[in-house]
Amino acid sequence: MRVLLTRTQTASRKTADRLRALGHEAVLLPLAEAIHHDDDALEALSKPHAALAVTSREALRSLTSQSEALRPHLETPLFAVGAATADAARGLGFRNVTSAEGDGAALARAIANARVDWTDPLLYLAGRPRKQSLEQGLGRSSIPFDVVEAYRMQEMVYKPEEIIIRLDGKAVDAVLLYSAETARRFFALPLSEEIANLFASAHIFCLSADIAENVAKPFRNKVSVAPHPHEEALLSLL
Repeated sequence: MRVLLTRTQTASRKTADRLRALGHEAVLLPLAEAIHHDDDALEALSKPHAALAVTSREALRSLTSQSEALRPHLETPLFAVGAATADAARGLGFRNVTSAEGDGAALARAIANARVDWTDPLLYLAGRPRKQSLEQGLGRSSIPFDVVEAYRMQEMVYKPEEIIIRLDGKAVDAVLLYSAETARRFFALPLSEEIANLFASAHIFCLSADIAENVAKPFRNKVSVAPHPHEEALLSLL
């Protein structure tokens, strides 16, 4: 099966390796690239905070080259949106990591149930654009928090001929969508007749139901949603 990956080049590499191990062919068409705000993240870390929250591995990438600056914070409680993000945090050296069940609402619940002294606020290492579910959940639980935008996603623009080159002129059987924003970008691609034919038979696999809501009408009958919002569940649908 030819599977189209739409995440950033960096995020797609491991997924591509997993797909090849499963016998599939991975095709990369990144629809955005991450612009990291390393200095902003470090400045925010230097201010008092009781714990950290991370909803994406991309936020942690803004810290990967700052091992010395991170050292005083590695015992700080860190709440990650899911297992993959939690593993990335541990890879940076964080030792007190809690994983939620894969979305912002679940992360807010995990934080609310934790035994943390909220004399100082939670520091949320966020991205832009983002859903507000974590911030809304924290507000409902009256947990004080500060937000720093550790990265932003910049859209990548393709000409029709560039898309054809990326796909090697061959049809794809499946498209993996990991966020609502990526879904919107995918269905806004410039679709010439040739490109439309390359996607015509593709099945759309979405990480969550809210992502599926952004699938264009012609593909609505070709959508599958992962039973849980993590990559293993998504790949199990292939």
